[in-house]
Amino acid sequence: MTVRNTHFVDEALRLVEGAEEKGIRLRILGSVAYRLHSPKHLHLFDAMERELTDVDFAAVRSQGRAIRELLVGEGYVPDEGIFVASEGLRHNYVHKQTKLNVDVFADELFFCHRIPFRGRLELDYPTITTTDLLLEKMQIVEINLKDIKDTLVLLLEHPIDDPAAGTDSIDGGYVSAMMAGDWGFYHTFTTNLQKVLGHIPEFAALDDGQGGAIRARVESLLARIESAPKSMKWKLRARVGTRVRWYQEVSEKGKVF
Repeated sequence: MTVRNTHFVDEALRLVEGAEEKGIRLRILGSVAYRLHSPKHLHLFDAMERELTDVDFAAVRSQGRAIRELLVGEGYVPDEGIFVASEGLRHNYVHKQTKLNVDVFADELFFCHRIPFRGRLELDYPTITTTDLLLEKMQIVEINLKDIKDTLVLLLEHPIDDPAAGTDSIDGGYVSAMMAGDWGFYHTFTTNLQKVLGHIPEFAALDDGQGGAIRARVESLLARIESAPKSMKWKLRARVGTRVRWYQEVSEKGKVF
């Protein structure tokens, strides 16, 4: 099977380049960004039947007006209800002719857990960093198979804490510090990483060596997270555990990627 709708990649890149020319900082996130960051293993998206469905961007809230003008000028129609309800933190657009759906998340991605974008969009181009891509998927409490597929490919392509890899390395220090500051996110993130491990044998497209590389990287990151010092507040919340909801609820309609 060939992955359909790969023209979404071209459109995402076109919009980022057009924004950059106007001094607007847009960075691709979601499934399109996973493909762009995994050039050595693109065939696995085909083998796993990972289809693209939309285009998503990270941005800064202060450029909201300029982003709207850019996208409206490109033929996209804004959803005013989503913009108002989110107090300007999320834009949603649909193209008048192609019907392509575009979401823009300003300053942060906040579905089940909060992922900040301030001060991080300049770290990579044209996407958010591989570190933030991993956080994006692992923050979903009701994670689904498409998120698992993306994560498997990302972890196969990118090492943890390899200075030689530059921005393509997943920053274990940043991740572990974030988890050490929020027990709820820690619980969701580590639970989902364990699910990723459990799915490795299900995909015939991954050979033993690839599966072993992913497993080693997941286990390394989990060890880093567990060894990070935790605050008393974190430890007290850990005692409460899942008896109290530890994440923000989000409808299936609200999720993207």
